[in-house]
Amino acid sequence: MVALQRRRGSNVAMKFSRVPAASSRELTTPDDLRQRTEAISAALTSLREGRVRQAETLARALVDNAPDDPAAHLLVATVAWQRGDHDETQRWARSCLALKAKHAPALLLAGRAARAAGDLDHALQFFREAAQCAPERADAAFMTCIVLLELGDPEANDALRDLLRRFPDDAEGWHEIGIVLHKARKFEASLVAFTRSAEVAQNPRYELARAASLRELGRLGEAVDILRKARARSPANAEVALQLALCLHKLGELAAARAELEPVLTLDAANANLWFAYGLICQDSHDPAAAITAYRRTLELSPELAEGHVNLGICLQQTGDVAAAKAAFGRAMQLRPDTFGRIAQALSAEPRGELWLDPERLRRSLAP
Repeated sequence: MVALQRRRGSNVAMKFSRVPAASSRELTTPDDLRQRTEAISAALTSLREGRVRQAETLARALVDNAPDDPAAHLLVATVAWQRGDHDETQRWARSCLALKAKHAPALLLAGRAARAAGDLDHALQFFREAAQCAPERADAAFMTCIVLLELGDPEANDALRDLLRRFPDDAEGWHEIGIVLHKARKFEASLVAFTRSAEVAQNPRYELARAASLRELGRLGEAVDILRKARARSPANAEVALQLALCLHKLGELAAARAELEPVLTLDAANANLWFAYGLICQDSHDPAAAITAYRRTLELSPELAEGHVNLGICLQQTGDVAAAKAAFGRAMQLRPDTFGRIAQALSAEPRGELWLDPERLRRSLAP
């Protein structure tokens, strides 16, 4: 695979096309054009503000009033994409293309929907056509490369070289490339892509992704340095604090890990992931009382988390409350029967363990 070389430069913003207004031949009066434009603008505003149902109502009304307007079809496809309905997205993107061939925004939507549905071959066709129709669009070029990478196609190397030449400073595009490489366990390459994103734009997502690749490469100290800088820039970002604490935990710096989480627990008290990580750190710090509090809070927020019940049971057993520990273990087994092995091992542990010679009898004793 081609090496992804770092290069600094000016920040080139990604291009996002607005949904086009209907063509003049489809409109009878200037008032029609104005009303259509206002309706499209209102629908897009609703989408941006998260009012998807209202946007869909407006988009469907546009199609009803102007069934031959490709902009209306594209708008319905965009709403369907926001709703996560990939089949509907493709259907309306294709109907837009039937009315307006080689329309890059519709081709991109159709490609994204096909990719989300696992149809990489058709996705590649759509993205390639979009890149041919609109060579200036970074998103079309990046999506073509992403699908080539996912397909394991050797042409991905040429596509990467092309991206490095034409769009070296497109932060979001390189971030998406990094995600694909990370999922493929090509961590050195993903690290370079994520680093490029982080050097172009300061964004906690880019730093988190960069740190994730460093962790996979065993470079925990570097990951901690990056996350500490991100933490200083975004002190209220719970995910940055969580990942920093987990890295410190792996390094055995338990007091520092605990100190990173405690402030954000007060800011984001309804975050089950934070409480579970805090419980792990307290448990490994030999503070079962604090761990019990953390795990109980975790399970209030996420009662189906089997690992939380197992860890709570282990801490309860350590404090001598074997009956409560068994109740927690029983709940874990209800949720995930495959936790039994770990539970059986925990129950036999010193100093307050129980020795069970018959595993089936133990299993029955933990049943509600």
